[in-house]
Amino acid sequence: MIPILILSFYRSFDLNVIACPSGSWNATGTRVARANLPEDVFIDNDGNIYVPDNSNSIQKWLPNATNSITVAGGSFGSDMNQLKNPIGIFVRNNNLYIVDNGNFRVQKWAYGATSGVTVAGGNSKGSALNQLSNCRGIYVDENENVYIADRDNNRVMKWMPGATEGIVVAGGNGEGRNSNQLTFPLGIYLDNDANIYIADYYNNRVQMWAQDAKNGITVAGGNGGGSAPNQLSLPMTVSVDTQKNVYVLDTFNDRVQKWASGASSGITIIGSDGRGSRPNQLQSPFGMRFDSNGNIYVADTYNWRIQKFSCDSNMICIVERITDTHWVEKE
Repeated sequence: MIPILILSFYRSFDLNVIACPSGSWNATGTRVARANLPEDVFIDNDGNIYVPDNSNSIQKWLPNATNSITVAGGSFGSDMNQLKNPIGIFVRNNNLYIVDNGNFRVQKWAYGATSGVTVAGGNSKGSALNQLSNCRGIYVDENENVYIADRDNNRVMKWMPGATEGIVVAGGNGEGRNSNQLTFPLGIYLDNDANIYIADYYNNRVQMWAQDAKNGITVAGGNGGGSAPNQLSLPMTVSVDTQKNVYVLDTFNDRVQKWASGASSGITIIGSDGRGSRPNQLQSPFGMRFDSNGNIYVADTYNWRIQKFSCDSNMICIVERITDTHWVEKE
């Protein structure tokens, strides 16, 4: 008789995925979407894929679809029904949150809407608390607080629903390498303890800022730019699982690195065969997400595709918010 762990859970997404207990993914990816220089990707509970497209739109790919549909934008401009260089996407409660970078704002498009509303920025480019400047990474928590990596201002901002100004929650102390500074922060992620993880691009490191902290702690990289196991080179995206393992899209090295909690170096889980366009390769990837089954999706930007790297099918992959655990026995 083999004991099998049965897990009942609330199905969610992007909430600290327990990403393949074996720590194993297929090294060869499968193309699941085409896009014009995609810089981000998001996967919802139903397996729909959302991609910011260089045509100033958000494209949605249904599971196994051969063509996408436009769900936001589609024309260049700053009106509420337009976007200008959208480069980031997050989906929460079926609402789309879009980093509308050319308009220095974050737009919220409700499900089925034909126009958006501004939930962060939108007051021209600048460094005031009601402004943003060339943003990229975005995370939206369960209370629909919007966290945004305000790249040119070297800070991460939090905008609460209905707020006219944001709050600086990391950085904001000028460009630099000190623990209270960031240099071009790009990807961001919140874990279930409200710690903020930041892909600190030009510092070649990932910083973790605890809630209300005045300084960050390096949890990946920080040993200069390079391709050694203890180094990163221009990291753009970060994700974290419930064991505090940190997954980094190491863009200039065309790989995904996994850093165990407290580790002094990482291991390559995707992209070990160098830059290229083969299914087991990446070329300047900008975006990465896990789905609720632990599969990794990569916005393989300069191959103009979204690649899916599947979790080891022999392992159980689950998500955060486990509500019940019990054992049964199976013959």
